[in-house]
Amino acid sequence: MNRKVVHKVFWAWGFEREERWLNDMAACGWNLVDTTGVRYVFEQGTPGEYRYKLELLENLPSTAESERYLRFMEDAGIQQVAACGRWVYFRRRAEDGPFDLFSDLDSRIAHLRRIRTLLFTVIGVEVIAIMLQLVAFGHVDAPAFKQAMGPVLSQGDALFLVIAAILLVLLVVMVAQTVRVARRIDRLKKERAIRE
Repeated sequence: MNRKVVHKVFWAWGFEREERWLNDMAACGWNLVDTTGVRYVFEQGTPGEYRYKLELLENLPSTAESERYLRFMEDAGIQQVAACGRWVYFRRRAEDGPFDLFSDLDSRIAHLRRIRTLLFTVIGVEVIAIMLQLVAFGHVDAPAFKQAMGPVLSQGDALFLVIAAILLVLLVVMVAQTVRVARRIDRLKKERAIRE
């Protein structure tokens, strides 16, 4: 079978964009068979044979709870194609009709909350990394630090500040997207309240 590898980056909050891209690839006859989250492996097949969906599970796919859920999905004709951490890539034959992993507002809200929690975790790591960079910059002149970091320091003291600045930009992006996800959750909650 003909294979194709594509390298592409999608952010956690853009999972719907990633789904659209995978479905566009499937419409052209390229079916996803594996991914690492940035490296996608496709096999050539019948155009439009599959539809793809993504989900961030509560736990890793190897846990008992997740394994039960994945067996349930398989029994429903939905195949797990790949997993990257807690992200799971599902597909279903297009001839079986459209499918949605989140059939009600509560499941959509729960999924967005898992994404928001993931973003909070990344934000925490970013803050710690920025603080460590700034602390390192503050100790650049210490003899023990110079001895340990000699090769890095040869690039200039500003390296620490540049890295901190890059991390700060990423932090701002993460916070903005976390707010965006939180707003989507609020909209869905309001919609749920109206329906009740």
